[in-house]
Amino acid sequence: MRRDRFLLCLGLLFGCSEGAEERTREEFCADWADAACSEETLSACQALDAAACEKSQAEACLDLVPKNFSDSKGAACIDAVRAAYQDGDLRGTELSVVFNLSGPCALIIKGPGAVGDDCSDDNDCNAPDGLRCVKKSANDEGSCQTPVVVGPGRDCSGAAQMCEVGFYCNGENCVESKAAGRDCEHADECASGLFCNQDGKCEAGRRVSESCDTDQECQSGVCLENGEARVCTDRVVLARSEPICDTLR
Repeated sequence: MRRDRFLLCLGLLFGCSEGAEERTREEFCADWADAACSEETLSACQALDAAACEKSQAEACLDLVPKNFSDSKGAACIDAVRAAYQDGDLRGTELSVVFNLSGPCALIIKGPGAVGDDCSDDNDCNAPDGLRCVKKSANDEGSCQTPVVVGPGRDCSGAAQMCEVGFYCNGENCVESKAAGRDCEHADECASGLFCNQDGKCEAGRRVSESCDTDQECQSGVCLENGEARVCTDRVVLARSEPICDTLR
């Protein structure tokens, strides 16, 4: 198992220094699978054994992790995966980590964009270098930047400037986020808990068990398949009947 390699590194001390070669995407996913296939996971999902679980979970990881992968921040992602699966109960941000590569796992995506390059979302930018896709209200496209957060009413016209939570940039200044029913061009304009719907209006995020098409529509930030439908979810307790267990046994 991958943990054996980790223990060997500890024993040798000098064998795995900070300058050690980064893992390939396949090696990273093998370590992800080892972290996910805890004893609690094996029991809850009724896995045949650890090897079977790790094989199927590694395959699921390869489907999830993009080819533009960087391992420079990978250790924090694996730690987050291990913490998520340790009790067989995926809640809140743990769901976003394992389904959407959020939190520390967002930093394993090495988008092609350097500083100043055009982007549509954060995945277009080199996250390990601290870059995000910074957008202005008037534009669908943004640019890859190291964000500089500015306060309410302040000038936000600079390429790297982003407004603090509860405000958005109207192209010139940080103004208060919009309430439900107000016109919007993208989700950043809407207040916390709202999303910009297909009609261009800020709408309250869907609650748990309500139907959804995208993660953005849900208050929980996670829209999962439930039979033939998709519903907003903020918790998955691992059990043999849960679809996620198909990748854990």
